[in-house]
Amino acid sequence: MYYLDVSLELADSSNIDISHVYLKKNILEAVKQLFGEEGAKSVIDILKFNIPERRFILRCESEFYIQLRASLTVASQFEGKPCVYIIHRATKNLLSFIVDSRNYKHE
Repeated sequence: MYYLDVSLELADSSNIDISHVYLKKNILEAVKQLFGEEGAKSVIDILKFNIPERRFILRCESEFYIQLRASLTVASQFEGKPCVYIIHRATKNLLSFIVDSRNYKHE
């Protein structure tokens, strides 16, 4: 399994409400657009979703990680609005999101 920490940036986001359902639908559409029906058959789960920040944790199979990341990189629309997916971190271990080596103080 792979886990991705992703945020969604919208061009005009003043009054757009985003739900888990629309977010997952949009991600699957991006995968389908780039990799066709076979790519869209892969399982993607949204484990955590912070609505105000539009930041979420995705889970996917290891074999599908490269296709998912590529699809998020080239995705440019969310419900007809221009958007950008920003991948902050990706890992095979979910617990690594808790630890940030950049802020760790060695003693």
